[in-house]
Amino acid sequence: MTAVPEVSATINDLLAQQQVLMHSITRALDNFKKLGRNNYTAAKVRARIASSKKVWTQCVRVHSALLQVIPEAKRSTFDYFQSELFDQAEDIHLTTLDYMAESLEALAPTPPPLTANQAPGAACSHGPPASSFSLAHLPPINIPPFSGKYEEWETFRDRFTSLIIKNPELSAFARMHFLSSSLAGRALESIRSIPVTADNFELAWKALESRYENKRRLVEMHVSALYNLPSVSRESASELSELRDKANRAITSLKNLDRSESDILSDMLMYSVTQKLDPATRKAWKLKGGDDARIPTFSELDRFLDSRARAFEELHPANVDKQARAQKATSATASGASSISCPLCKASHFLHKCQVFLKKNPSQRLEAVKKANRCVNCLSDKHAVQLCQSKYSCRTCRKRHHSMLYVDSDPSSTKDTFTAKDTPAAETTSVATASIHDAAPITTLFSSAKVSSMPPVLLATARVRVGFPSESPNGRTRVVRALLDQGSEMTFITERLRQGLRLRRVRMPVSISAIGGVDAGTCRYAAEIQISPIGQTSLAFKTTASVMTSLTKYTPSPVTSPVQWSHVADLALADPDPTNSDPIDILIGADLYGDLLLDGIRKGSRGQPLAQNTVLGWVLSGPAADPQARPRTVTAQHCSNTPSLDEELRRFWEIEEIPRVIPLSPEEQQCEDHFLATHWRRSDGRYVIRFPFKTGPPIEIGNSYHSAERQLRGLERRLNADERVATEYRAFMEEYERLGHMKRVPHDADTSSQRVYIPHHPVIRESSTTTRLRVVFNASNPTSNGTSLNDHLLTGQKLQTDLAAILLRWMLPRYVYSADITKMYRQIEIDPRDVNYQRILWFDRESRTIIAFILLVLTYGTVNAPHDALRVLEQLVRDEGGSFPLAVPVIRKGRYIDDFLFGADDILLLRQTRDQVCALLSRGRFELRKWASNSPQLLADIDVENHGLACSKTLQADEQLKVLGISWKPALDVFQFDVSLPPSIPKTKRSILSLVAKIFDPLGWVTPVTVNAKIFLQQLWQAKVDWDEAIADDLLAQWKTTHASLATINGLHVDRWVRYGSDTANCELHGFCDASTTAFAAAVYIRITSVTGETTSRLLIAKSKVAPIKSLSIPRLELSAAVLLARLLEFVRSSLQLTTLLLLDGRPRRASMGDSAPFKVENFRC
Repeated sequence: MTAVPEVSATINDLLAQQQVLMHSITRALDNFKKLGRNNYTAAKVRARIASSKKVWTQCVRVHSALLQVIPEAKRSTFDYFQSELFDQAEDIHLTTLDYMAESLEALAPTPPPLTANQAPGAACSHGPPASSFSLAHLPPINIPPFSGKYEEWETFRDRFTSLIIKNPELSAFARMHFLSSSLAGRALESIRSIPVTADNFELAWKALESRYENKRRLVEMHVSALYNLPSVSRESASELSELRDKANRAITSLKNLDRSESDILSDMLMYSVTQKLDPATRKAWKLKGGDDARIPTFSELDRFLDSRARAFEELHPANVDKQARAQKATSATASGASSISCPLCKASHFLHKCQVFLKKNPSQRLEAVKKANRCVNCLSDKHAVQLCQSKYSCRTCRKRHHSMLYVDSDPSSTKDTFTAKDTPAAETTSVATASIHDAAPITTLFSSAKVSSMPPVLLATARVRVGFPSESPNGRTRVVRALLDQGSEMTFITERLRQGLRLRRVRMPVSISAIGGVDAGTCRYAAEIQISPIGQTSLAFKTTASVMTSLTKYTPSPVTSPVQWSHVADLALADPDPTNSDPIDILIGADLYGDLLLDGIRKGSRGQPLAQNTVLGWVLSGPAADPQARPRTVTAQHCSNTPSLDEELRRFWEIEEIPRVIPLSPEEQQCEDHFLATHWRRSDGRYVIRFPFKTGPPIEIGNSYHSAERQLRGLERRLNADERVATEYRAFMEEYERLGHMKRVPHDADTSSQRVYIPHHPVIRESSTTTRLRVVFNASNPTSNGTSLNDHLLTGQKLQTDLAAILLRWMLPRYVYSADITKMYRQIEIDPRDVNYQRILWFDRESRTIIAFILLVLTYGTVNAPHDALRVLEQLVRDEGGSFPLAVPVIRKGRYIDDFLFGADDILLLRQTRDQVCALLSRGRFELRKWASNSPQLLADIDVENHGLACSKTLQADEQLKVLGISWKPALDVFQFDVSLPPSIPKTKRSILSLVAKIFDPLGWVTPVTVNAKIFLQQLWQAKVDWDEAIADDLLAQWKTTHASLATINGLHVDRWVRYGSDTANCELHGFCDASTTAFAAAVYIRITSVTGETTSRLLIAKSKVAPIKSLSIPRLELSAAVLLARLLEFVRSSLQLTTLLLLDGRPRRASMGDSAPFKVENFRC
């Protein structure tokens, strides 16, 4: 081993020493193996183990020194910490010790045997004198080494306790010596850090007991042994004895763990049930026990499964059965001699391994399979293809047959098949598969198709050097083959390349689908990379690349050598051989494509590829004529932005829920305490707040400058392509600076982790009556260490007043106002100590060079912004509300984010309320604009520029104002529903879901229509329809009926005012509920009687739920409806503060379950 110098005080010396030590640790195992097993001796192995431990001890010392001299905030700038080199070295060291310990164990048993003429203490030179009692005629007693396997623990524990611990003649040091000599593998590593001294024996033994004396694990292990007893295949005394012995051994072990026969039966029942659980539920059950050593009972498992099932049913009622079916597994146990026999050659191998079978063409193979009565999908002789439960199908055409039976000329098509116009041959699309959860709003399209009689085409490939974006010149790099694809908005790399470079991955989900919209899963992770031309280390391009298992099936067909194309013969190609079949490890998207291009294009004759000059060299792409036509695979790839269906669905289902009061979580309480302790006000009344960091500042965040610069270059290309967007974007940024909401700072490309650069992009709202384009700042953009600014911020409590409650209150007064706060977030300043955490990059107007700004106000895009903005308004009420009593209830109960809805029955009173609201908000430097009212008198004294439509003081009947997502016609004082239906009827599950999710009905006024849509969605799930598959004809006919009913919503008017006012003599809330086998619902009406005796009634709110897939009786569903109604009435009563109630069910008589004796009714939880 290499001698280790003393630890120096400088960082460079420490890193150099650590590099030498880690090299020694890495080479230790290889050097040991070079000895050869025939040359291993116990002395040599022990010497190597001691040497390895010595080097590791030095490595730990140097690592500790580095932790002391390098502050935590700066560690992310060192490759040593970023790449987790110490953790990697530890894994290698433990692997080396395991191998050496196993080699030592194979040479001689340890510890030395206790013989009749050797007292137990004689094994150690430090032990007491040998006992005078002689056991000369007894054989030696060996203690097998314990390697850390749970099934060996009890035997080792009992033997070691009897022979060593309970031997009074052994000293504590001798016991410690025997213990360290009797352990191997992971068990030895568990006490490796405890020195071999007399005082440490008790500590070491307790460490072993705490780790392996796990009664719950031991019971499960023995029960598992009972369930895995070998089958007795014939009448055999030996097999019966073996079965009996193993069963008795397991039963005895369980009884030794104080398990009675009834306990054992309970344990077996619980084990049987838990083995049938899906992995996630089984893991949750294991974690529920935590550190509790007590063995749970079956009743506890039953309660756990019951609560989990009810939770799933409430959260995902339409997916329960589908998920259960997807997780169902089939198991089989085989014993005895192998009975595998090939039906063709009668040899003992599987059919797909048979050489006779492999030599046949696909048609002949299919004929052989059918002749042998085998399943054409899995080739099994146990069932037909109709009963095949294999999840696999043909990898080429996705049909239910084995891939080896695929016939290339098969003209039939599947759901993923499309046909070329110029050839009768079918083109079958195949896509990669992945799970579809937590996807970002980006769709990446990858598709490949097998076609015939088409000329070969080359795609633009290059050889590039890829590495980790580090300042170190010795960073890890690798030369790989890249595909340049300007049709993709992102760059992608393979998981193989990421692991080879040991790149740190960060979570960044991207949805993937194929041409035609066929969903293919999600790419979940990304990594920072640096791309350089081969031979030019000074030129590098940094980007964030998504990570996938494989990128493309592109394999160029054999074509003429590039040197035979005269127009490219003298060019330095980026890919020396663009016709080879080397795998593609990186796909370079449009985020870098434009940076790589240079001037220069060369074209050959028709049918020859085009050459494009790039910084990587010349790349070839296009047709490459080949005189021999042959079938080949066509590859198409594209990446584009699409709306998030997940977000639309989440909003749709949330609207159907009745709001509940949720207590503060610890993080929400921390955010509240932070606000109270850190906010302050300037002399003009403006509020100043600090960022609510989870920990810090400083915070552990990486470099963000390069990512922000790269995204700014991409934004520049987008703006250059759209002059209108570019003009509005520049105007927005100039206004931001002119209003003092941001200011310039020196542009030094500082990489300090405490200066966070936030990318930005435009969001365009065509329906906006004031600002069409708004700049959004992306504080969720990951930095070099994988974390973003938002990852370090507390979100805070949800302070938005519920939308349904606001609308209910707004329906009571006769005269109403609506308005919103001008630039609400930007009226709140950020403390000067925190402004460096929200820097941005933008262009100087004159020179067009990149300059840096700091944002001085609360920024839209940070996760804390919604909470902090509303919390400031609440604080304003607390600080100044005493002087404005009419304004307090408006700001607290009539506010939804920056919108205010309030009213009164008297115009004079409403004007006074308006004036107080404006005065109170002005104390915090907030201003209201976009005023609208159902009375022209209320707008008479408001400037025309502050009107909601900014057109005239008198609103016309056909003028609409969008309020909180609901169209409101102020002149008619009615709400109006607007449904945007596509020209053609959607026919896939994805498009149907997208349409239904656009229905925004917070008060449930169109529940008779939406409940049918929800029932239909449940039927889609039950039918197992794929996301992008056209639905069956029977479902389509039902969907057309539902779709037609959706069209009737468009233009539907609902009066805002419910006729409640000063002349109201009596007001009642009437509740109704009903249920069917498909759904249940509840509705609340308001019945108002005036002083003149006139009575009016109006629907206030309704809610509906689809019945669970698991069939329930009508009485139980009606009970669920009653519970829904009770909750709904309580919500309405608390919102409107009304007390008179009348509850009715939807049938002429009550169900008989309520009249039954209690002991005859089974408990039911809604």
